[in-house]
Amino acid sequence: MRWFWKSARRRVAREQTIIASLIVAYVLTGKLGLVLAYDHPATSLVWPPAGIALGAFVVLGYRVWPAVLAAATILYAMTIGAVPAVVAMAAGNTLEGVLTAYLINRFAGGRNAIQNPGNAFRFAGLVILASMTIGGTIGAASLAISGLASWMAYGKIWMTWSLGNMTGSLLLAPTIMLWSQGGNERWPTARTVEAVLVLLTIVFVGLAVFCGFPSELRGYPIEFLCVPVLLWPAFRLGRRATAVAILLLTSLALFGTLSGYGVFVRSTPTASLIMVQSFMSITAVMTMALSALASEYSVAEAQLRELVVTDPLTGLPNYRRLVEVLGNEIARSNRNDEPFAVAFFDMDGLKRINDELGHLIGSRAVCRFAETLRASCRATDTAARYGGDEFVVILPDTDEEGARVVIQRVEERLAEDPDKPELAVSAGVAVYPRDGGTPTTLLSAADRALYAVKASKANARRRGVVALHEWSSAAGSR
Repeated sequence: MRWFWKSARRRVAREQTIIASLIVAYVLTGKLGLVLAYDHPATSLVWPPAGIALGAFVVLGYRVWPAVLAAATILYAMTIGAVPAVVAMAAGNTLEGVLTAYLINRFAGGRNAIQNPGNAFRFAGLVILASMTIGGTIGAASLAISGLASWMAYGKIWMTWSLGNMTGSLLLAPTIMLWSQGGNERWPTARTVEAVLVLLTIVFVGLAVFCGFPSELRGYPIEFLCVPVLLWPAFRLGRRATAVAILLLTSLALFGTLSGYGVFVRSTPTASLIMVQSFMSITAVMTMALSALASEYSVAEAQLRELVVTDPLTGLPNYRRLVEVLGNEIARSNRNDEPFAVAFFDMDGLKRINDELGHLIGSRAVCRFAETLRASCRATDTAARYGGDEFVVILPDTDEEGARVVIQRVEERLAEDPDKPELAVSAGVAVYPRDGGTPTTLLSAADRALYAVKASKANARRRGVVALHEWSSAAGSR
């Protein structure tokens, strides 16, 4: 009971930490975005809180809506004062996030919305639809009704509000959704170096395109350099790295454009922000879709590669994988000057099982033996299906005596198996380099040893039958 209450307290503390972090992040990024509020103090074309709220609703669920509502209320109250319109504006932002998250969960795969191109495009379409119909409409109307803005400015405020929410959601929510899914994969050194090169390239291209560095390149359509520099992480480093690259390039684009550099500079800061935000949003949607496609292809390729070297019935490595592992083990044995053994198994009586009980029972018998073989081996051993009712186990750093121990262990497990029909096997052993120097010669040697064992068993059975017949004859004569 004490453990239960302690665990419950930890869960409550974790929930409180998440809620507090959400509120703080919403307010701080909102204040940062309102630094660029040119048309009205409460509206900005750069609005990260929309992405934070949407990511929270998709990842944590709708239960966090009070935190989002409280954070938005605090933010607007700090900006325009404690007036009734603040609650309506905060409610509009909260309602937009909840509805968008519901639509994403319903039609775009929820947290997995960026896992394939179709869901990525649906995610973008739903974000655009909700941003253009809910938050901006409620927010602009609230300001106009309360007298904090004129009705003449309604259209401009609505456009600023909607575009800010849309770009914030498109650029920031995917990053939150992707990084919330964890992933403890450790990158090898080569991939880490490549990631650093990608980072440096993005910074250089961002400076060249948006920040006027070097200055002699100004006036050329070099913004198209953003496409290949984002495709690099999309095809090589995965979706999460791509999302971070998009955020970094967007930050450089905003900084450079507002500083008066780049092709997106217009007569007013608002027009400049509309241009650069639109360009980066479209680029982000296309890049994330291509990144999802590349990741989907990579997973399919890995699965296909696994199927090529895996026996479909038992799940063990097949003959192709067996020969590959044998080659690797021979190379390793040559380096370390250590022998290894190959045990060749053959199921006794599988044809009889198929003929008398059917092929389904025979297939199940093959799977039962594969499970027994897998359970009898070490993690460093490789058990493979050679074909039909024949199996091979590669035993690194093992001599013939050790291989016999493994064979005995397999036979004991089969004898203890309560399932019917009962299974029995014969096995032969070959040792590298004594019995062969190539995968083919080793397998041939183990196969010959196997059939010697089977012949010995057959002779023993024949001697037993003859002895029984002689004993019966003698008993009859008496």
